[in-house]
Amino acid sequence: MTDPELRQLVRRFSAEEASRVKAAFQSAAPFPHVVIDDFFTEDFFAQLQRDFPARGSAGYDRFCREDGGEIGTNYANGEVASFPPAFRTLDALIASTAFRQLVTQLTGIEALEYDATYFGGGIRESASGTFLPPHLDFNHHPQTHYHRRMNLLFYLNDEWDALWGGNLQVHRDPNVHPGNTSLVQSYAPLSNRCLVFETSEFSWHGFDRLVLPEGRTRRAFTVYYYTQHRPNEAQVKFHNTEYVEPPLPEHLRPGHVLTEADVALLHEAIARRDGRIRMLYALRMQMEEKMRNFTLYALRTAGHRALARIRRSLG
Repeated sequence: MTDPELRQLVRRFSAEEASRVKAAFQSAAPFPHVVIDDFFTEDFFAQLQRDFPARGSAGYDRFCREDGGEIGTNYANGEVASFPPAFRTLDALIASTAFRQLVTQLTGIEALEYDATYFGGGIRESASGTFLPPHLDFNHHPQTHYHRRMNLLFYLNDEWDALWGGNLQVHRDPNVHPGNTSLVQSYAPLSNRCLVFETSEFSWHGFDRLVLPEGRTRRAFTVYYYTQHRPNEAQVKFHNTEYVEPPLPEHLRPGHVLTEADVALLHEAIARRDGRIRMLYALRMQMEEKMRNFTLYALRTAGHRALARIRRSLG
């Protein structure tokens, strides 16, 4: 994709504006991030809204609940072959050298690599009741093992009411600052807004619970970029996405009479905990199988070497 083609899809950034965005990104607390409004050109944004997959349409069957992969209220599609036309164009944009150079210009992070698999990313839609607790994203690509360095979140909602929730929330470490004390910033998923943040070992984020009118959803497209190396990479350990579930509401105290809403919330919290436990058990079983296969291979290899040494000693 050439620079002229890029300018048909993304609004023009003057050198002065790009410098301001970069400064805001690098100085943001508690980790580098920046919000850019009116990111796409009006025509291209209208195309993305028009082509967003409709419920019940062909291929609209990709649902997941976070890392467990269970059917839930989050639609996630990272299969480029199934993307509608406008999203194929968006994919070409994201993959282009010109766009990656623009992202580098706006953030200062260089040598960004496009992920053709959209692992964990792509077209996203969340229904009412959904929320995403504070979490750290997985930090290495599972196939290339490159370092995950950058998240771009494009919001594709035509309008948004503050009462609907769904704000992208920037947190300090919730393990150290429990409850609401970890929250630092909150950004509404407004029409044609792009939120960029560096993926790191302290880029805790999530979004608050959606309370939407009938027929409304939260629509977005997520892009993750990688680099082959990163600063202090020897100190960065591999990890999967790490969640910290929110505490129970303050009103659930001794003597409080539970309402139907309270009971529903408690059932939800237990179900989320059980889902996390099942996921961890599954990961442990996978690891145990890998370790078993590795041990058997090592024993067989050691046995063959010992037999060869005996044969050599016997001449």
